[in-house]
Amino acid sequence: MTHADPERGEAARMDPVFRRTLACVVSREPGRTRALIGTVPGSRAEARIVGGFQSRLDRCHPGTTVRGLGFTWNLMRGGFAEVYYHREFPNGLASGASDAAWAADWIRPRVVEGNVSQEELLHATARCVVVRQPVIVARLLAAAPFSAAEAGATRQLRGDISSCLDSGIQLTASPQSLRGLLAEAALHYGEARGAGPNDSAAVPVVNRH
Repeated sequence: MTHADPERGEAARMDPVFRRTLACVVSREPGRTRALIGTVPGSRAEARIVGGFQSRLDRCHPGTTVRGLGFTWNLMRGGFAEVYYHREFPNGLASGASDAAWAADWIRPRVVEGNVSQEELLHATARCVVVRQPVIVARLLAAAPFSAAEAGATRQLRGDISSCLDSGIQLTASPQSLRGLLAEAALHYGEARGAGPNDSAAVPVVNRH
C-alpha cells in the first residue's frame, strides 16, 4: 500500500512552503481544519470537508491546488494534524504504558459506511505505533522534516510499523506522509489519554512495576 510518495528531493525542497501554507490555512480556518482531523480517513465526510479548502489555499499560497506542492488529501490532513499536535503537546507525549484493553479498542480500524478504507488501515497502523512507542514518535515529530534526527527516529520505529501492519499489507510511505500519519495519531493519542505530557493525571495508563 502506497501512501503519498512524491519524489523525495522535490518534497524536501517544497516542505517549508507546504508547512507555511498549511499553518496559514489553520489560522484562517480553525474550525474546518479541526473538523477534518476528526473525520475517518477515506470517508465521504472527509471528502466533503477537503473540497472546501481550495479558496483558503489560494489566499495562503496563490496558485496552490490540493495536488499542487504535493498537497494530496492525506498530506494536507497530516500537516494540519501536526500543527495542532505541536500546539497541544509542545513537550511531547506522556510516557507510560496504556491500558491494554483501551489501546486495543483505540487502534482498531473504524468502520464507516459499511467499510474500512485503505486510508483508515494506515491510520490504525500509526495509532498502534504511537501506543507502542509514544516517546520515539514524539522525538520524530520534534525533529526537523527530512533531517537526520527524523530519519533516525524512523529507523527506530520500523519494527513497530511492520508489527502493527495488518497481515499481508506492506506500507510504502514518503517521510512526509509517514510523519503526517504519526502526527495525527500522536495528537489523538495525547487527547485520548486526557492530559498534557507533564500532567500526572494522564489516563488511561497502567503501572507495569
